[in-house]
This record gives sequence, structure tokens and C-alpha cells, in this order.
Amino acid sequence: DVEVDLELEDAGVGLRFLVRERPSVAVVEIEGNSEIDTDDLTEALEVKAGSVLSYPAVRRSIQKIRDMYAEQGYFLAEAKSDVVPQKNNEVIVKFTIQEHGQVTVKRVTFIGNDSIPDAELRAAMFTGNAGFFAFGSGGPFRQDAFERDVALISALYYDRGFLAVSVNTPRVMLTPDRTGIEVSITINEGPRFRIRQLRVFERGEDGKEVEPIGGRRNLRNLVRAKPGDYFNRAELLEDLQAVRTLYRDHGYANVEANPQTPMSEKEHLVDIVVPVVRGPLVHFERIEVRGNSKTRDKVIRREMEVAEGELFHETNLEESRLRITSLGYFERVDISTEQGSAPDKMNVYVEVTERPTGTFQVGAGFSSIENFIATAQVQQANLFGRGQSLSLQAQLSGIRQLINIRFFEPYFLDSDFSTSVDLFDQLRIFNDFSQRTRGGSLTFGYPLVEPELRASLTYTLELDEITTQTTNTFLGTSNAVSVFTRLPLANLFNDGVTSSIKPALTYDSRDNRLFPTKGVYLRGSTELATNTLASDNEFLKHTLTGRYYYPLGGGLVLKLNQELGHVTSPSGEGVPIFTRFFLGGILDLRGYRFRTVGPRLPLYTTTDPNGRPFSIGAAIGGNLQYFQNLELEFPIIDSVGIRGVVFTDAGNAWNLEDIYCKAAGAGVPYKEISPCFDGLDSLITLRTSYGFGVRWFSPLGPLRFEWGFPFKPLPYEETSVFEFTIGNFF
Repeated sequence: DVEVDLELEDAGVGLRFLVRERPSVAVVEIEGNSEIDTDDLTEALEVKAGSVLSYPAVRRSIQKIRDMYAEQGYFLAEAKSDVVPQKNNEVIVKFTIQEHGQVTVKRVTFIGNDSIPDAELRAAMFTGNAGFFAFGSGGPFRQDAFERDVALISALYYDRGFLAVSVNTPRVMLTPDRTGIEVSITINEGPRFRIRQLRVFERGEDGKEVEPIGGRRNLRNLVRAKPGDYFNRAELLEDLQAVRTLYRDHGYANVEANPQTPMSEKEHLVDIVVPVVRGPLVHFERIEVRGNSKTRDKVIRREMEVAEGELFHETNLEESRLRITSLGYFERVDISTEQGSAPDKMNVYVEVTERPTGTFQVGAGFSSIENFIATAQVQQANLFGRGQSLSLQAQLSGIRQLINIRFFEPYFLDSDFSTSVDLFDQLRIFNDFSQRTRGGSLTFGYPLVEPELRASLTYTLELDEITTQTTNTFLGTSNAVSVFTRLPLANLFNDGVTSSIKPALTYDSRDNRLFPTKGVYLRGSTELATNTLASDNEFLKHTLTGRYYYPLGGGLVLKLNQELGHVTSPSGEGVPIFTRFFLGGILDLRGYRFRTVGPRLPLYTTTDPNGRPFSIGAAIGGNLQYFQNLELEFPIIDSVGIRGVVFTDAGNAWNLEDIYCKAAGAGVPYKEISPCFDGLDSLITLRTSYGFGVRWFSPLGPLRFEWGFPFKPLPYEETSVFEFTIGNFF
């Protein structure tokens, strides 16, 4: 403050100025806050410790506190300030907050919405920001969402052809208990406009119409609307983006396609005129990679679908971003462009944020098939920044012991060939035998049509050891042992070196490899083990797999999986048991116990509850198999990854070799116990089941809990089977 005193003196007039300095702020204190952190509030305040006290700044700080609480739904929060004088011309500024409760929207009513129901309007107003609903039932009130959702209502009407719609400022009333608000929104829909004429054309530099890229018919067909349709703004904007993409994919990066929509208010008609101006051809001048401190430039550049000097191509730029993202090395991938050294030049900047690619994982679980499961894995997915991966995996369960070392090179010698090397030692224990396999494999892959179609060739060299000493079924009776000591059945347990090659062809158009909702997966392979490759075991094995995924809307996904397998051996000893087909269990044919469906060797005969004889046998596997799975997957609690499934399965395995069919079929009253393939009539022996389940895509991995019920179970089979496991199905 400044005061001026006037004093009259003999020689004239005297002026005296009295100056009082404004105090400085010693401390800023905030109390009463629990929902917003003190540091966040302090940072937003204009009043700072050490500054000169300004009462306007104090008032603005109070308003900022209220605004911050309103953004969090605390619309009734109060804030006040106290200035407490201290010594040495200093003050303490204290802000006291009363948060009250969050104000929630109790009820929303619409007035004047004759054409669009309330539920659809509410669905359009869902903002999805931090889980808030602007007007949804029970959602906290937020002013910013309030304003955005009013605009969304207007947009919904524009998409239905109501171009003259007006949405009045909503009327907001506080409930008597001051814990919520009621919102009333008045809508003046106005008339619904139809399209009178639609014209999409390319305008040349002289202003005249010229022939567009792909021809006039192709350009017009990119816009779905036609005269007589109701105007749909969202559809029009989407189609015009397709028009721009057409030109940008031909090098015209600066193409313009701005619609003109003159309306006839009287006739309720609208014209759509879209002049397309292509602009100059643009070439990529420079591609620069940024943010990759570990990953080498070439690892990123080889995923780019564009190159320096090429014509601009928008779709290939987006494909490049997706390919780089799919590497899994980066938390974020951004691709931006800017004008280069001339208007017809474009620079591309690839910004990446690297993530740790080395992982060490230890896990444990339980499965109805494998009982206790323990796993450990060490992996480096981006070895030395070269894009290679190296992993060591160990697994221990009730039926499996595995150690596997794997090296993968996606671009062998900088070519389009990929290669992988696996070294493994595995012990698998089944109901009737155990198998230990030690060896390795070498695989080369090549993309025939990126990214869907790939070919691969695998060479495998392994030592297989088969034993029945760890099982119970074959040792249960002396008769069982004596049967397996005689040929030809003893040949089932031949072991030794297996040396094989396996070409394969894979087509994959799924939208997600782990959790697909649409697309097709097809794979065919043939594995040949022969003496020519120094193999003790000889066989030829064909496998065909087909999967189809179709979204039905509302989170429903229809899934179909089919697999056909066939294996034969040129050797008179037949196909060894470890390469034969066994069905049953949560991995293929639910409702039946693990690996119990297929050809069986009779061990002894007993009777069912009705006195009919039937044979108890051991599964010996088949040379031919077919099974299919049809599923309908639906959301239960989608936000936490819990989904349900209903399914039906069908399949069986059959023998093709007389030596096993004759041995297995003698004296067996039920043909289903030992099915031998006998042409198409054998399809009547398909085993079928139905069931339901729950799946949880948990942080530990996909968990499956499924109940299967076989149609027409055999006397030795259960009427229902519950199984659970870790991992996806198909």
C-alpha cells in the first residue's frame, strides 16, 4: 500500500509517501484432501512459497482446486483460504478443502427424441475415459465429459440424416441428498434429410474434370451412399478416407477430398459434391530411425514396407508400423512424416521406445492331465540387438520332463529365409508306455505371400526309447504281458534312431495369434522317416489342420477346428506307437479321458450292468484320425478376461494295418472298441460329445475349465469328464 500526506509549509507544499511492502508467502499449506495428492494440488496453485502475496492469485488458486475436483467427479467440493500473518512481514497461506462425496448421475431423461430411443443415446454417450460415464447410471458427474457427450448426441443424429438437429444445454438438478444429479436433455430433431444427388470426381489443375485413378466407376464405388439414401456423416467420412488412401497409395500424399453438402431445408434434401484434387507426386526422401539404443537399425529397417526414393504409400507405412510393433521389442512405435527438401519430398521418422527383451520366468500350476506342472524359462528375444532369439526351457509334470534349447534367426544371412535350431531331451509318460526322446531339429521357413502364406522344411534327428516298465495297464495281468512279448504286437514298441524331414505349408489370416476372433488358419505337413536318411524307424505321416473364426457380434465368436491325420510305414513291422494317433481329453476330444479313444487291444472280457459282455483293452493308437471341434465363445466378465464356451466335438482314430486289426478284433463283441478303417462306413464310428466351460485369460496365462459329456458312452467310459489345463485350445 502507498499513502500520500500533504503538508503546507511557509515555502510551499510538502508531500510524504508512506510505503508498506506486501508480505511474502512463507508456506503454502493444504488440508482436508484425500482424493487428490497434495503434490498435484500444490503444483497447480498460483500461490507459491517465496512469492509475494497476491490475493487475485489466491482466488484463482481456489478455483483451480475446485476444477481439479470437478474433473474427478467431486462437483460439490469446497475450498477456502486463510492468510495467517507471521513475523518479518511473512504470511502462511492455508487452503482448506471439503471434498464431500462424488456426485453421480442418478437419472437421465430425454425429451423430443422420437427417432432414437433412450438406450441408444446413452450408449453413444459412453466416453470410456478412465471408466467414467458422463450420463450412465451410477457414473460420476464430470463437466468435461458432459460437454463431449452432448456433441456425441448431435453426431449420432447427423449419422441418421438429421442435419438440422439441435441439442439444448442439458438441465442439471441436484438431488435433495446432494449426492447425485438428475439430467434432462431436450432435443429438437428436425427433419431427416435424404441424398438428392451425389457426385465424386477428380478436378484437374485447370479446374476441369479429369480421369481419376482407377477410373470414374471405381472412384464412385468407393462411396457407398447413393441418391435416395438417408445422409450418414460417419459413413461418408469413412468412405472419403478410402478415396484419399487410394491416391496416397499411388504417391499423392497431399490429396484433397473435401465434401460440399448444400441442403434444401424446404425439401429436406442434401447434395454431396466431392471434388478430388490429387496434388503433386511425392517420393520418400529420407527414413530415419530414432530411439533404438540397443536394437540395430537394420532390424527395424528390414520390417519397413517403404524405401527411400519410392513413391509415397500410406498403406505400406501403416503396415510397416504393424510389422515393427509385432517384433515385440518396443513398448511404442510411432511413424510420422514431414516435408523434405522440396514439396515433392517426404521424410519418414520411426520413433521407437525399447522395452526389456530378456525374461526369466518360473511358474507352477495344476492340470487334470499332467497333474502338478512346474516350468522355468530363460529367454532373450533380441539377442545383442540383432533380432535373434535364444531360449532355454525346462518343464516338469506328472507325465512330462522336458529340457529344450532354441535359437531363432528371422532373416538367415540377411535373406527372407528364417531358421531355427532346437536341442531337446524329453520324457513323456502315457497310460501304457513311456517315451524318452533326445535329439534336435533344424527348420527353414520362407514367406510365399506376406504375411499370410509361409513354407517351411524341418529336419529332425532323435533317439527314441520306448518302455512299458513305468506303466500299469500292460503289467496288470500275465496275459497282457504274454501278448506283448509276441510279434507282431511287440513291434509297436520298436525304438531307435528317427531321422526325418517334414515340409509344411501354413496360411494364417487370423486377427490375433493368441486370442483370434476372425480369420482362417490352414496348415498341411508331411513327415518322412526312412532308411535313406539313416532312420531305424520308418513312416510317412500326413497332417491337415483347418481352423475358422467368425465374430457374431456382442463378443460372441464362432470357432471351428478340424484335423485329419494319416500315417503308414513301408516296414513290415508297422508304425511305431509313438507316432500313432490317440484321441481323448481336453486337447482334442472332450468328454473322454486322455488318449483313450481309438484302436484298443482286448486284454480281458467282463460284463456291463445289463449282463452284456464287453472287452477291457489298452489303447494302441491308429494310423488314421479325424476330429473336429465346434465352439461358441461368449463374454462373461470381459473386462477381466473371463469368457464362457459351449462346444460339441467329434472324432476317432482307426487302424489300417491288418496285423493289428486281426490281433485286436478277435472275439470283441463291440466294434467301437477296436475300430479298423473300412471305407466311408467307418465314419459311423465317430465318437461325439458336447459340453461347456469357463476360460480365464489370467495374468498367468489362459486357464481352461471344461465339462464334457459323451454321446453313447461305452460301458467302461464315464458319462461326464471334467478337465482343466493351462493354455489355449485353438
